[in-house]
Amino acid sequence: DNDADANDLSSGTKTKTINKNPEVDTSFLPDQEREEHAKAEKERLRKKWLDRQAAMKEEILEITYSYWDGTGHRRTVQCKKGDTVAQFLETVRSSLAKDFREMQNVSSDALIYVKEDLILPQDVS
Repeated sequence: DNDADANDLSSGTKTKTINKNPEVDTSFLPDQEREEHAKAEKERLRKKWLDRQAAMKEEILEITYSYWDGTGHRRTVQCKKGDTVAQFLETVRSSLAKDFREMQNVSSDALIYVKEDLILPQDVS
């Protein structure tokens, strides 16, 4: 019997097979398919976030402001959420130029936006 086993081992016909245990948790091991799935999910979420940000920047805001030349002139103007302060001030300047001659020759660079204790110059975005 031992001779038969020795012949089988020496001839290479009898080999040990190692089977995987399906009960073992292998989620911590690197897996190309799992990594590709995670990468695709990350890209999908990134695109969704960017689309949501672009949609938010396109929303229209109605801003009430007061032009002060010794007396207050309350007006409203509509801007997109993604507009800079400079774009907002240019929109304000162009709407005020219709009613106030002094605003026709002023650039928006000379204007500032004051909100209570906060002063925002045009170069802040």
